[in-house]
Amino acid sequence: MLKTAIWWTTMACNFKCKYCWEVQAQDRGEFKPEPFLPWERWLEAWTRLNPQFLDITGGEPFLPGIGLVKLLEHLPRSIKVSITSNLSHSLLDLVKATTPQQVHSITASFHPGENGTKANPMNPEIFIGRVKFLQEFGFQVTANIVAWPEQLWLIPHWVAMFDAQNIRWHIDPYQSIAYYPWEYTEAERELLRPYMAKNRAWGLDPKPDGKHVLCSGGVDHISVQPNGDAWRCILERQQLIGRLGNVFYTEFKLKDEPSLCQQSWQCPACDRDKVTVVEIGGKQSS
Repeated sequence: MLKTAIWWTTMACNFKCKYCWEVQAQDRGEFKPEPFLPWERWLEAWTRLNPQFLDITGGEPFLPGIGLVKLLEHLPRSIKVSITSNLSHSLLDLVKATTPQQVHSITASFHPGENGTKANPMNPEIFIGRVKFLQEFGFQVTANIVAWPEQLWLIPHWVAMFDAQNIRWHIDPYQSIAYYPWEYTEAERELLRPYMAKNRAWGLDPKPDGKHVLCSGGVDHISVQPNGDAWRCILERQQLIGRLGNVFYTEFKLKDEPSLCQQSWQCPACDRDKVTVVEIGGKQSS
């Protein structure tokens, strides 16, 4: 049974944050955005696969042409949805088309170095205004900040800003795919520790630990690319290993049982929150 799925709607985004692994890869000719597929095809695939929770991300999933709001209007209400967005596009159609019962959480990615475009501008006031707008309609919203070295010293300021507006916040450690590697200094780690949730503290200083685990990725969780290709996690997509198949094919099947992973020390946060791992000869975590 498919418990969770992450749907990477697109690798395109109207922001170009230097700490984004997709932007870093695209600067080198990788993960180039592909043409959007009709939302009806995605509706058929997700209705057939019927995950309990569908995590919709990108790129930016509200880019024109993706048809996200239209899909949400037709998606079975048994599928609970979460969305990650930079909130740079109008949300009026979203709140008219769906409910907090369907979209059970929204992660609002706060990128203070990005001003958006003339058509879709962005600044802290616009960002907070849209978060408060969503809250007014009952949606659960969390502002997410990436602890990029060039901006992490302002995290106390931003946290205070969100606290003053009664907005939930979350800090993610910066993770790269080797293009801009960074090891936090001790001073940076000390600054971040009070703001980092326990399930993210490992990201302050990730190092190979030699552990072998059995992972439920591919059994009850999948990561799906904009062309429909499925993997058990985004890390293995980046490494081009272990492709499971394509969700648009009706013969697509999940794995029957958990499989070996030797990279749990660098498991991407989006997958780490969803999979269950059992250390070989050790304990279970999820």
